[in-house]
Amino acid sequence: MNQKQILDPNTAYMQTAPVQYVNHERIIYECGKYISQWGNRALISGGKRALQAVEKSLVNSLKKSKIYWEKHIFIGECCDENISFIKSKAESIKANIIIGIGGGKALDAAKAAAEECSIPIICIPTIAATCAATSALSVIYSREGVFKRTFFLTTSPNLVLVDPNVIANAPVIYLEAGILDSLAKWYEGIAVFQGIDNPDIYTSSAICLAEMLNKQMQEKAIRAVNLVKEHRVEETLLHVIDLIVYLTGVIQSMGQKTLRGGIAHAINNGLTIVKESHDLPHGLKVGYGIIVQLVLEKLPKKQVKDTVSFFRKLDFEPSLKGLNLVFNRDVIVRIAEKAANDPYTGKMPFPVKTEMIVSAIEELEENIDKF
Repeated sequence: MNQKQILDPNTAYMQTAPVQYVNHERIIYECGKYISQWGNRALISGGKRALQAVEKSLVNSLKKSKIYWEKHIFIGECCDENISFIKSKAESIKANIIIGIGGGKALDAAKAAAEECSIPIICIPTIAATCAATSALSVIYSREGVFKRTFFLTTSPNLVLVDPNVIANAPVIYLEAGILDSLAKWYEGIAVFQGIDNPDIYTSSAICLAEMLNKQMQEKAIRAVNLVKEHRVEETLLHVIDLIVYLTGVIQSMGQKTLRGGIAHAINNGLTIVKESHDLPHGLKVGYGIIVQLVLEKLPKKQVKDTVSFFRKLDFEPSLKGLNLVFNRDVIVRIAEKAANDPYTGKMPFPVKTEMIVSAIEELEENIDKF
């Protein structure tokens, strides 16, 4: 028998979307009938607060569908050590599915473990802060929270279950972060797209979807934020959740070889050297990176001002001061060095040097009150 060859998912596969995606009120109460289509022995892996939000309803539904389960409380980073532990736990109970619950890091760790086990992954996001629930990759950090690499999976998640009532009762900062993270698909995408000759159908489709996402967010995001502040669910919130969790993942997958990159996410990765940034939602750091990118691109000041103004309407002040991070020139240089050497930066249509990022950060910090 020939030994199975391991292919590079970054070049060998096109994973566009999860096999099944449901965004419906109170879906958590009937999730067992969906999950039972994929397996009957589950390892549930999620953060403590995330599990508190859904565990009772989830477990009751699993019992009704005769699904055996055991629980693992996820703590810390999506790091190699945590992924290995989840994998070994799943193997020890002979799990044939993993159910990841929570935010980006918990979901990414569960996805990576399921990939290593070659079993289906079910994602139940309890916050709409990223597209981690639907994307075919996991972002790997060190145990200390410093960005290391991106792990590309051979399949998209098998099942994604979103209960907007759970999202509406989570802290609003996570929805704000998700909006900013999804908007990066447009700001980074359009910058990178300008340097691509003869884009393929996937790249062209991704940039069209990113433009639509941007327009929809301009129209609906502020209303969705206000709904979460009031812990209310309306059609607008469902729409914005779909933009963040589903459509952003599709755009990322379709543009994975070309558009997936830019300064905004590189700045996020650069900020991981600042320990105080580790507790900040990913999307807030990406949102800051968007403005750094606009300044670095030397775009018209009105365009930068309009973007900053929109971010402020989302209760986000896009500066290191606004992120409550203590900084000086040495810290800025270290952030810039890591960002300049990040693979995402290499997608920009022009060479980006450390000095250019330092200059953009300093210009932003010195003039944020004028925007």
